Amino acid sequence: MMFTRQERQVVLFLAALALLGVAADFAAKKFSSVKAIQFLEPDITKIELNSADRDLLMSVPGIGQKLGQRILEYRTQNGAFKEIEELKKIKGITDYRFRKIKNFFVVRE
Repeated sequence: MMFTRQERQVVLFLAALALLGVAADFAAKKFSSVKAIQFLEPDITKIELNSADRDLLMSVPGIGQKLGQRILEYRTQNGAFKEIEELKKIKGITDYRFRKIKNFFVVRE
């Protein structure tokens, strides 16, 4: 079965259009502004441990209501966190849990 000249042109046009769409999608994902910001400032997407409220703390996988409340109580009783490792002092944050949550946080001075 042979295509007419006009049918071949339509097929080529659609193929080129699809290829252009794939290239545009790739470029949008590769050079998105969010990724550019993360590249320039990797900690910008992390939660600041000294200013987070309980709801924000609970948005981290592995931190529920009780643990979120304990983090706030620790901060109230001991002052601002100086380093993320202080989370290990809170009841319920085991070494395993700490390894799972530590990359969600940043402590800014």
